[in-house]
Amino acid sequence: MTQNIEHKSSDEPKYTIGDCGEDGRYPVTSLAGVMAGHIYRWHRAWYAVPAGQPDSARTKHADRWEAADHLCEILGTAPAAPADTVEPLPVPYLRGLKPTPQNIINAARALARLAELAWEPLEGYPGADNRWRMKCFCGWTGTRWWSHLRGRNNDNTPRPENRHDGCIPMAQHAETIARLYTPASTCPCSPGDDAGAHPVTADDAAQLLAAVTRARRTGPPEELNRLVALLLGPCPAASARAQALREVAERTKRR
Repeated sequence: MTQNIEHKSSDEPKYTIGDCGEDGRYPVTSLAGVMAGHIYRWHRAWYAVPAGQPDSARTKHADRWEAADHLCEILGTAPAAPADTVEPLPVPYLRGLKPTPQNIINAARALARLAELAWEPLEGYPGADNRWRMKCFCGWTGTRWWSHLRGRNNDNTPRPENRHDGCIPMAQHAETIARLYTPASTCPCSPGDDAGAHPVTADDAAQLLAAVTRARRTGPPEELNRLVALLLGPCPAASARAQALREVAERTKRR
């Protein structure tokens, strides 16, 4: 089902914006029925990607109407208004986020919680208030928000508690999660998994965060990706690693 969205400066509609897909994107179709591309919201801005183009061709806009207008201008004969082009960041386990210490710490916490709840992320951590594609232990795939899964006000109960429509009965959730996830206090991964061990102490985590900062300035992309993978890659000790990174953050605040 689609809905007509009128151009903000005209009484004549220029396009239709379809319903949001499970990836958080809205298709934009011209009144002639031609697909213009899709738009999506990301950290308070709206981005437009022309039909048939990769995400690297996306442009940044103030709101959904401006983004949809931009796509229709590209589709028609009018020249597209200039907009900020955003290049994707080739950093693993972070979707569109810079590998800053705070983003890495937040991502580690979120990825550890997903492991504890037996959710499998299908893409990198997108931030707290953006749709995140993931897979349930029952096989269902769709989007959830980390801000919903982490709970609120010191209550770690995720929302909704029933995970999603059609999931196995809630009475079986705890048993299923316990069978799928066994937390570890030390990293049991082989050195070849990420070319090193995942940190589980604050000292080791702090050293790796400092190495990431250096690699962002001077190191090749491969080295930066390797270091980020050590901090965010899958590991049975993901919860211990997230705790170590939280301790690093607390140390930083006390300085």
